[in-house]
Amino acid sequence: MKDKTLQACLPEKHIYNILNDLRVTIDITKNPYKIPMDKLFSMAARKNKKRGFLFVSKVLGKHIPVIPQIALLTGALLARELMKEVYKSDLFHTEEILKGIVDQKESEKIYEKIRKQPIQLPEKALFIGFAETATALGHSVFENFENARYIHTTREKLLNIEEGFHFEEEHSHATTHGFYPLDKNLLQSKEPIILVDDEITTGKTAVNIIEAIQNKFPRKEYVVVSILDWRKEEDLKRYEELENRLGIKIHTVSLAKGAIEVEGKPVEDVSFEKENREDVIKPEINIVRLQDEESYFKKLLFSSIDSKEKINTCPYLKETGRFGIKSEEGQEIDYACKKIGESFKKKRKGQKTLCLGTGEFMYIPMKIAAYMGEGVMYHSSTRSPIHPSKESEYAIKNAYVFKSPDDPSIMNYLYNISYGYYNDCFIFFEREVSKNRIGIVMDVLRNLGIPYINVIICSSNDELPEPSKIGSYEKNDVTFLLKDISNIMEEKGTKERERLIQSGTHYSEMLPVEYKPTKEYIDLFHISLKESAKRLAIAVGVVAEKILSNRGKDTVLVSLARAGTPVGILIKRYIEYKYDLSLPHYSISIIRGKGIDENAVKYMLKEHPDKNIQFVDGWTGKGAITKVLSKACAEFEEKYGIHLNNDLAVLADPGHCVSTYGTREDFLIASACLNSTVSGLVSRTVHRKDLIGPRDFHGAKYYKELENEDVSKLFIETIVKEFKEVKDLIAMGSNEVEESIPTWAGLKDIKTIQEAFKIEDINLIKPGIGETTRVLLRRIPWKILVKDRKNPNLKHILLLAEDKNVSVEIYQDMTYECCGIIKPLKEKNNDICK
Repeated sequence: MKDKTLQACLPEKHIYNILNDLRVTIDITKNPYKIPMDKLFSMAARKNKKRGFLFVSKVLGKHIPVIPQIALLTGALLARELMKEVYKSDLFHTEEILKGIVDQKESEKIYEKIRKQPIQLPEKALFIGFAETATALGHSVFENFENARYIHTTREKLLNIEEGFHFEEEHSHATTHGFYPLDKNLLQSKEPIILVDDEITTGKTAVNIIEAIQNKFPRKEYVVVSILDWRKEEDLKRYEELENRLGIKIHTVSLAKGAIEVEGKPVEDVSFEKENREDVIKPEINIVRLQDEESYFKKLLFSSIDSKEKINTCPYLKETGRFGIKSEEGQEIDYACKKIGESFKKKRKGQKTLCLGTGEFMYIPMKIAAYMGEGVMYHSSTRSPIHPSKESEYAIKNAYVFKSPDDPSIMNYLYNISYGYYNDCFIFFEREVSKNRIGIVMDVLRNLGIPYINVIICSSNDELPEPSKIGSYEKNDVTFLLKDISNIMEEKGTKERERLIQSGTHYSEMLPVEYKPTKEYIDLFHISLKESAKRLAIAVGVVAEKILSNRGKDTVLVSLARAGTPVGILIKRYIEYKYDLSLPHYSISIIRGKGIDENAVKYMLKEHPDKNIQFVDGWTGKGAITKVLSKACAEFEEKYGIHLNNDLAVLADPGHCVSTYGTREDFLIASACLNSTVSGLVSRTVHRKDLIGPRDFHGAKYYKELENEDVSKLFIETIVKEFKEVKDLIAMGSNEVEESIPTWAGLKDIKTIQEAFKIEDINLIKPGIGETTRVLLRRIPWKILVKDRKNPNLKHILLLAEDKNVSVEIYQDMTYECCGIIKPLKEKNNDICK
């Protein structure tokens, strides 16, 4: 692959024939420490039309395994080159550091030595590392100084912290970088900013961030530090033009500098072949949460974050530098990583150990690995798809692909892990991830021939439960954040339950007996589903389009159990059909009088800190849940400092209570016709103190015994089949200009009904087809009000009313098609009477 390599001390020319006709020629013009280039990098092809090749660093700890001390010593060498180039100061131990980088046997001892002698900068400075590749490199440069601060950019969108600024990295797979300092004054000073990246090819990334900073926080001096610098003449002129235009000085520091020429085309198809082995071993998997290991780990993690900041930054570690840290915090980080590393050293199972960071989470795992003894190799998962090849001098020999456990919409990759080479593996996650998501990575690691795998959770919130396996829906359709109470709660009869509710017992502390519909009623459900499928599909498409328009693709669908669950699934399915985009979807509990399940909300924020939450329900009645949701979001923000958008998306909004809806017509949504058998066999939600603890999700029963009667999937698939047929009607409905501001017109009608029928408690009035159906299925109805008996959407209501001997009256003065009134009960001589 490499045709020619001259002596490192002379002007150098390197030619790399990468793959196919892709060739890169490098002329080295500066190599101050005479480091052989093959000690710094090798070459590979990657799937990226903007730049089809990659310098695979041998000292970075990103794409391929390296000795962790070598990666950290590279930061130390750059720190000294920075002092030499910018501040004209030659420093101690430079030769020893070089020896440690080149001679792997000396790296651990030399790194330990230099950490005891930090460098005093002539002036305070702010170091910034670039995500995701240089988060550890930036930190490893910064850690050498006594009077500095450090923060790294992130590609994750953090909703709970105000963004300082953002900028673009055009050639990257994920182009947008964010910047989230906890200290709002981090950029206010005029001190120099030192930008650290692994490699500069054109310098555009540095130009972009300098312009973004200078626009809001102007200063006079910047330094760009990198291992490699390949800028051409036009790139150098771009820096000069920027300096002149902004009135600033930009210093550049690197370990190697030169010019590159690229010939040939990028390799478009990147293959990740799975090896079919008969001797695959089943590894022993051990999950370790650092906060549970020993008490001092818990004290060290989040040691400098107050309670509200902990909620806002959770599930991330402040110690990574993601939110900004000071030099004086470095000793605490060193101490914590050393103690943890020494503890893990005792857990090792052999002489060869692989430590893996994940995504942007590189520095803390690297530091821990550096204290785990000899024979430890470290690298990190990456977003960059690199073409593997067995060619002798090619950088990437094998490749493994998997969905990111932090965000399954992003693909991650691991490279150069030979089967059966390592005795054990430690994989580090910055934040808690669910067992299902850990399983995604384990599916890859199981095929690497590593007998022992340790999953290390560094930021763990042990107050949050894991989701139960509950419900009959496909796991890709919805995750229920509910506690399964199937075996510990009995249902109550309708009359007893109604008496208890009206005498003060909260409705969420009991469950009704599931209504057993007649064959005639079930037949009517199937007829209604068939007749309303197109109308339902249109409403689903319209509300889904509104959600994407309002909230964007970085959205989590959160349906309110249980009526919202099938609607949330349909919205998710429509977006997958139309946009090939899979949004996360959860179903959680919200209860009138008790609010939203805060543990469920915290769980979603932990799992998706970079996404917007969109609440979803089936329909509106008089808007009670809309008000409960609004109040719950306000209380959550007051308690935790986290803003939740209280916008509720529904299929039908006949009460005019919300802004995001599919229609405001009061029409039959077939899922309202039945109870659990059209809602994944899940009961309505329960919150009773003897069943639901402070660390539990709200509860629900899973009616497995009703599997033969379950039509939950049938309902979903029937509507989904209509998407293609009604796509033009969805587009027309989405484009129609309609007043979306809630007028609460329905509530005004309800108050009129309350006065007309002398109902003391407005909660006994349930307007709309969906709510009226619920009254007939779960409560003791007094009477049903309808606009028109001939309305085909009311067939099931009239049938239920006849079955239960409930009177039906014509009442036209309302926006709804019908309204159910619950019978007021009074307890007298143990009899239930009117």
